[in-house]
Amino acid sequence: MLVAIVGGPGVGKSTLLRQLGDLYHFGSYGEGEKGVWDPAVLVDIEAGVNAVGVTEYFGRVYDANYRSALEHDSPDKVIFIEGARITLEAHIVEYPEEEHPALRDVLSIGDNWKPDKIIILTSSSDTIEKHIRLRHRAHEQVENMARRFRIIDDEFTRLAREYPNTVLINRDGTEFHDRKGLERIIHIAGLPPFRDIAYDRMNT
Repeated sequence: MLVAIVGGPGVGKSTLLRQLGDLYHFGSYGEGEKGVWDPAVLVDIEAGVNAVGVTEYFGRVYDANYRSALEHDSPDKVIFIEGARITLEAHIVEYPEEEHPALRDVLSIGDNWKPDKIIILTSSSDTIEKHIRLRHRAHEQVENMARRFRIIDDEFTRLAREYPNTVLINRDGTEFHDRKGLERIIHIAGLPPFRDIAYDRMNT
């Protein structure tokens, strides 16, 4: 079972991906961050230029992840992937309309990605600003990130009904570092149960 986790910048996708991947013990595929991406991508994202190149780059990152995940998938597994075709489409709204036709051509990269479930994380702007400030990434400007989030979050919400097997989850008030928060996401998304690793208290 492949489960895609998507949402606007700063909403907590990477954290949830890692936590759920660890909880289920079948692995996860993130999109990476500053140390993983080609440095020029960050520059162009911040400047709002090379829309087609940026989108195509992330399309190839996701495609590599989907290909690998499919090789390791089986009916008894739950594998988590950050990003999906809807991710590429939702980010189009960031760019000028004259670039949209070329950006839509890039979407074909994701035509063969078929996650069994797509979890779209949404949130209030206040929560986003709080989490962006907490992670202290030098390349992120809080105000610009919050502005981008609002635009992209609205687009994810609009597109959600066009993609099958999609669930929209408001993460406000939910922490992904504790069991209760993870169990809430699992319940809302309708994911299969995970198997705990048994812990024995041994006499010493």
